[in-house]
Amino acid sequence: MTKFFILLAVAAVSSPAQDWARQKLNKSPRHGEWVTIKHGDSAVETFVVYPEIKSKAPVVLVIHEIFGMSDWVQEVADEFADAGYIAIAPDLLSGMGPSGKGTSSFPQGEVTKAVGAQRGSDHR
Repeated sequence: MTKFFILLAVAAVSSPAQDWARQKLNKSPRHGEWVTIKHGDSAVETFVVYPEIKSKAPVVLVIHEIFGMSDWVQEVADEFADAGYIAIAPDLLSGMGPSGKGTSSFPQGEVTKAVGAQRGSDHR
């Protein structure tokens, strides 16, 4: 399974637009939704995908890489849900983008700079 996800990581880096990931996610039969998780004055926009089961399911936390909350990360969360997990993928740039938004609000090429600026920060 590890080799599979490493291969996905290589594919994600080689396809910046990630249209393939968005298309695959749009065809998924699983329920995915954005929720806001609040703690004090902070709020983190989080993508949650549920498996297609009626029983309780384990949870896996999906942390995005330096490219922020991408279509690929959401698609990986969907794959975990396909494997029977509730997948929770927070956008760790929530509130840090223009107008207080997250990853999707940054101009192209600026996400990696924003993630890099958070390195060593006690912001969260």
